[in-house]
Amino acid sequence: MKWNIPTLEEFENTVWRCTACGTCKEAYDYGPPPFSAAICPAGEEFGFEGFKSSKGKIAYARGLLSGDLKWNDALVDAIYKCNICGGCQSQCQLDHKPFIPEIIEAMRRKAVADGVGPMPKQKVIAQSLSSYDNPYQGPRRVRLDWTRPFKKQGKPIKDILKEPAPILYFVGCTGAYNVPERAIPQAAASIFNKLGLDFGTLGESELCCGSTAMRLGDVEAFQRIAESNLEMFKKLHDEKGVKTIVTSCAGCYRAILKDYSKADEYGRMMEGIRITHITQFLHDLFTSGQLKLSESVPWKVTYHDPCHAGRHLTKFIVDQDGSQLWAGAYVSLNDEDCLYDKPRELLKSIPGIDLREMRRIKANSYCCGGGGGVMTGYNDWAQKNASLRIQEGMETGAQHMVSICPFCHYNLNQASQGIGSKMKLYDLTELINMALPEKV
Repeated sequence: MKWNIPTLEEFENTVWRCTACGTCKEAYDYGPPPFSAAICPAGEEFGFEGFKSSKGKIAYARGLLSGDLKWNDALVDAIYKCNICGGCQSQCQLDHKPFIPEIIEAMRRKAVADGVGPMPKQKVIAQSLSSYDNPYQGPRRVRLDWTRPFKKQGKPIKDILKEPAPILYFVGCTGAYNVPERAIPQAAASIFNKLGLDFGTLGESELCCGSTAMRLGDVEAFQRIAESNLEMFKKLHDEKGVKTIVTSCAGCYRAILKDYSKADEYGRMMEGIRITHITQFLHDLFTSGQLKLSESVPWKVTYHDPCHAGRHLTKFIVDQDGSQLWAGAYVSLNDEDCLYDKPRELLKSIPGIDLREMRRIKANSYCCGGGGGVMTGYNDWAQKNASLRIQEGMETGAQHMVSICPFCHYNLNQASQGIGSKMKLYDLTELINMALPEKV
C-alpha cells in the first residue's frame, strides 16, 4: 500500500511562507466584546520564542532544511514539547496555515528517521505498539475488561468477528486499557443497548488506531497498524455487513478519517463504510427523533472542545493553480466536519443542563495539554496545563466540565484532582446515558 505522507523536505517552499508575525501565539475573538488569550501551551509554559506556536517551530524547520541547525538534545526536546493542538494554525492567516501541524509532524518524522526521536519516555509507546499493538503495554485479553458489567447483566457485547452486525464500535486503546476511561465505552454500549442497536466490537482483535505513532513521527509503526486496520474494516464490510464504524475516541476518529486517507487504497478499502464519532452518530439519531432524552440531569456544566474532534478536522481551501489569487494561496476554510455545535446541541437537549461557556471555545479552544505525546513524554507539564483549563472552567461557575475525548477526560480529571478542585470531567456519552431512559 502506498502512502502520501510528506517529508520535511517536501515542505521546503511552505515553511518560507511564515513571516514570523506572531499572530499564532494568541487566540483572538473580535467580539463583541473583543478579547485575546494565550493559545499555545508550550509558549505558556516555556516562554522562549522557539516554543511559541508555529512561529518558533517553523524557524526550527527552516534551520533543519538549510543545514544551519543540527540535531542535539535541546532541539529534539523542543520539537517534542508541542501538543500539535493546532491552536497556532487556527490563528494564522498566511499561506502556510493549512500545513502547520503537518510540518511539525514532518520534523518529528525526520527525527525518528535520523535516529534521534522520539523522547526517551515516548519510546516505550513504540515498543508497546510493536509488542502489544497498543501504547499501554496491555495484553490483548485486557481489552475486554470494560465489558464485564454487561456480561453480568446477561447482555454480553457481541464479538463482531463471530456474529455479524451493521455497526462496529471501535473502542480505542485509552477506553479499553486506561481504567478510569472505561466509563466511556460502558456509557456508549449502554446507550446502544437502550436504543436497541445491533452493534459489536472486535474485542481482543482490536488494534490501536496508530494515532499516537503518527503524532510522534513513527511513520513505519503507523503504516503497519493502519494497513492492518484498513484490511480488517474491508473484511468486516464484505463478510460481516459492517456499514458504520463508530468511535468515542477523538484521536481514533481523526486518525481513521484523516490520517488513513493518505493511503492510496483508502477509498477502495473504506468503500461502503462510514466512519463517525459517536457525537455525530447520536446527533443524527437525535435529529431524526430516535434519541429522546427525558431524564433530568440538573447540572451546571461547561464544554471543552478537543483538538482532534475540532480544529484538526478543518478543511483548508488552497489555490493550487493560481486561478483565484496566486499559486499556493490560502483562500478559506471549511469547518463543517469540526464537532463544535453538535455536542453543544446534544448537551442543551438534556433536561436540567445549564451550559456555561468558557472564553476560549471551538476553534479557539485551549488544549488540555495531553496530545502530541506530551502526556507520556512530559506528564507533569500535561497536568499543569490541564489545570489552567480546569481553572478557566471554574470561572464560569460550572460544577463540571464535559468533552468528547478520552485523553481530555483523563488529563483534565487528573489535573482537577491535583489542584483540589471539585470539578469533574465527564464524557458527553455519560450524560446522555443518564438522560436516556431504559428501553421499555
